[in-house]
Amino acid sequence: MTETTWNSKGYKKFDSERAKEYACIANEVFAPVYPVIAGLIVERCAVKQGMCVDVGSGAANLAVALTKITDFTTLAMDFSSHIFPLAIENIDSAELTDRIKLIAGDVHRIPLRDNTAELVVSRGSMRFWKNKPAAFREIKRILKPGGKGFVGGGVGSAELDKEIGQKMSLFNKRTSKRPKYKYQMNDIPYFIEVMKKAGFDRFEIINNDSGFWIYMEKEEQ
Repeated sequence: MTETTWNSKGYKKFDSERAKEYACIANEVFAPVYPVIAGLIVERCAVKQGMCVDVGSGAANLAVALTKITDFTTLAMDFSSHIFPLAIENIDSAELTDRIKLIAGDVHRIPLRDNTAELVVSRGSMRFWKNKPAAFREIKRILKPGGKGFVGGGVGSAELDKEIGQKMSLFNKRTSKRPKYKYQMNDIPYFIEVMKKAGFDRFEIINNDSGFWIYMEKEEQ
């Protein structure tokens, strides 16, 4: 499997208009997805307090949903500052300005110290990571010993997948094409190798109706 390339030239194309389009899709079409994914994360990772980092947070939809049902202080990190005004709107609307902070950063060089977070999450951004082993090494670096991660893509259930598909069909009539985020069963050996290269000994690849996810744990010291 060839690495997905999204280099600096590609980043420049993510201007304010594209940011608005992504935020519109997240807010209008995928709105019911984020509480479900947040619930899956809490159930699987069994951690609800400390520092959470949402990588590729976009308009902070997952960060908001997860922070609402936990005691986390959350850092919502995205590479593009164009999305920040839209994320601020969502954070303000949820009255979570005291618990969710925005930071600019690239997953390949996360601007945080070692052993910072109890939890690292990401939904939908992994397909853009141009060097996945390096990205997962960075996630491992910022996790505290015993910290956990939940990264991937999906909508949470087969029912929601059908609902989102129908909504996107209507949405696409007036906007752009539906983003492709799904991975396939034959990608699993590739991601096993990625996780090994990143130095994770404890991880699980989940590929079911909830989506394609990688659960990981950093070893205790």
